[in-house]
Amino acid sequence: MPIANTLGLFAFLALIPLIIIYLRRPKPLEKVIPSLMFFMKGQKHAAEDSFFKKILRNLLFLIQILVICLIALSIASPYLITSEKATSENTVIIIDTSASSQALTNGATRFEKSIDIAKDYFQGRISIISASDAPETMLEDGTRNQATAIINAIKPKDTPTNIESSLYEAESILQEKKGRIVVISDFLVEDINELFKAKRIISSKGIDVEFVSTWSDAENVGIVGLDVNKYNVVVDVKNFNDEEVEITAAVIKDEIALDRKSKKISAKSKEKFDFETPTGISQIVINSNDDFKLDDIVYISAPEKKHINVLLITNSETSYIMKALESFKDVNLEIVQPPIVRGIESNDIIIIADIDIDLILPGTFEEISREVGNGKSLIINTQEGIEDMGISWLLPVEINGRGNNTKACVKLINEITNQFDNDRCFTTAKKYFKSSIKQDSISLIEADDSSPLFAIGSRGEGKIVYYGILDEQSDFNTQTSYPIFWNDLLNYLAGVGDINDYNFMIQQKPKIKKVGFYENENKDKIAVNLINELESDVGIEIMPFENSEFVPGISQENVALDLDLYLITIAILLMFFEILYIKSRGDL
Repeated sequence: MPIANTLGLFAFLALIPLIIIYLRRPKPLEKVIPSLMFFMKGQKHAAEDSFFKKILRNLLFLIQILVICLIALSIASPYLITSEKATSENTVIIIDTSASSQALTNGATRFEKSIDIAKDYFQGRISIISASDAPETMLEDGTRNQATAIINAIKPKDTPTNIESSLYEAESILQEKKGRIVVISDFLVEDINELFKAKRIISSKGIDVEFVSTWSDAENVGIVGLDVNKYNVVVDVKNFNDEEVEITAAVIKDEIALDRKSKKISAKSKEKFDFETPTGISQIVINSNDDFKLDDIVYISAPEKKHINVLLITNSETSYIMKALESFKDVNLEIVQPPIVRGIESNDIIIIADIDIDLILPGTFEEISREVGNGKSLIINTQEGIEDMGISWLLPVEINGRGNNTKACVKLINEITNQFDNDRCFTTAKKYFKSSIKQDSISLIEADDSSPLFAIGSRGEGKIVYYGILDEQSDFNTQTSYPIFWNDLLNYLAGVGDINDYNFMIQQKPKIKKVGFYENENKDKIAVNLINELESDVGIEIMPFENSEFVPGISQENVALDLDLYLITIAILLMFFEILYIKSRGDL
């Protein structure tokens, strides 16, 4: 048995005076005893003339020796080295509540397993952090009962994992306090090395960090990609398993299957499923029977389709704009050639492009202006000679001359120009018209000299658009973004909602933690989906973990168990026993 204070062993010297006292023989005392009493006592103690009689005679001496030994030994501070569960004055428990925590293992989810493990770490003052896309402190410096109530109420979310920020949140909770951090997760993170780096940084500050894994092998086939446009919905389905599977995807609306398609998907491969976009709210569901159900369904929301009546006034037999308009399924296009201009009152949007100004009858532009004031929209395409057409009063810009060789760059991103967000200078033009924006108008696309190439103004209740890119002088008309631009412009002017405003990834909606349908501020139904390949890859092995970084369960530590208090307690109990023994002998 190891001892902490070897000098304390000198306390055993106290046994010497005790032994001397007992060895000293007392002087005999003569006393007259009646023979009858002697005879009765002799009869009573006849049975004690044995080995036990000697023990009883020396019991008091043995008790006193034992008491002195216990006290002397306690002064020497003996201790034992034991292996037991690591304890802490302050424990911060990080629970993975991300989407992948809902993967099944033997009939229970990883999240449920995390809850059971966490309860074994309830030691000292307890703090609990829910780790999903962002850390959320559920309890700080609570008791065991408070921690139990909180952890039983936590629910998993449908968001990606962000353990690293949760670690730093836990560090801020501990601050200068002694404690440890326990992370319980399946550790499906983008960069496990960054997580280890955070662990080492925090550990260097004297805070113990433990990683406890809930990962186990799992099978999954799930939807990992989603592309929704006005006409089509395309989903990417990935087979994460090691064997080929056949998957059926179906479009469900009002519990009725509108369409379904089946494909075989090779191991570790993806397949695309393409469907026509239904109006309203719907779902695309795959028939995967696996360990992760969250990615077996995506939610789709689309505004009701609205046919747009467009009047194109042109003297050209064909043009890039005409071809784009004719390709739109929901556009009712009417084309008229001056001098006869009809349909101004019956159409929602009027487009003037490539006209012969000499053929325009007097009062035509005035009539168009009146209809715009009543709520219709007008698009004026720039063309050679526009400065001499006498319509400057209609334009939202002031034409100031001509320019050569410029980039067309988006200056303002909105529902018309959002496709150019990643490449704002999307085309070049050999020729253009220099101009300046008029008051109460907005320039969205500009030339190098800040001349508006696309601007929007208003007149009464309607809008007037200036399209200042000469299609023949640029390559914009050859790009896939060209028809999309015109489609977005018509939808904007007609008040048709952008389908991208109805469908979101859950990361785009920080306040929403579960996938599904929700109402926006306009009471429109929006769809929120996970679509995260990393979260869906629930079967990926967590082999990069090193023994020094990862523990399979509650860690053990060697603890020095001091025996001082136990020895003193036994000595005190023996002293009480000594008093009772002396009293029973009649000496007190």
